[in-house]
Amino acid sequence: MYEPVRGGTRGGQAEFKWSDVSADKDREHYLGHSINAPTGRWQKNKDIHWYARDKEQTQAERDEEIRRIKEAEAEALAAALCVYYPTSRVSFV
Repeated sequence: MYEPVRGGTRGGQAEFKWSDVSADKDREHYLGHSINAPTGRWQKNKDIHWYARDKEQTQAERDEEIRRIKEAEAEALAAALCVYYPTSRVSFV
């Protein structure tokens, strides 16, 4: 009445390969297909994972970059709301 339980992984996870996805006609249905299974001439000799590479940056440099970004965002928000926002901290005497 009862069948024995099949061993191994369910869903074919052990057999999954991104190279098979790049050759599949329905590759657009896979999340991450454009990065993990690129096709076409545009991806030849290109670093597709450039955004995830380690960057040689100190904590002080990161903090300075975040500070500049926040300041630019505050200026853009002030301009959008037509509110005066001092762009420089230099006083005119």
